[in-house]
Amino acid sequence: MQSIEAFLSLLFFITILIPILPNTEQPDHSLYQIQLAEDVWRVLYLRGDFQSLSELGRPKIESDLGIIGNQTSLCFFIEGIEYTNCRSGEPHKKLVSISKTIIFNGALKKTTFSISSR
Repeated sequence: MQSIEAFLSLLFFITILIPILPNTEQPDHSLYQIQLAEDVWRVLYLRGDFQSLSELGRPKIESDLGIIGNQTSLCFFIEGIEYTNCRSGEPHKKLVSISKTIIFNGALKKTTFSISSR
């Protein structure tokens, strides 16, 4: 009799446990991605990459984006593909996009900074 009770208790326990176990959803990384975008933007700003946001500044910005991109395996885009470390034409999955304001030729200019996975 005790064996039957133990078996029924185990069966009841497993019946309750089955709906709980599949709730292991993938974690949401969106906050991390936004913070990463902010940090990369801050690094570029502190390195002075936005001092000369023109054709003359392109090699410096893209070089810095390339270094960060090699360390993170991500693609970074400023103003679409105007400044990027991924010009290969491979398809990308956009992860996050943030809007930033910079001073360009003495006037405020709104730019978009995006991160994509390769």
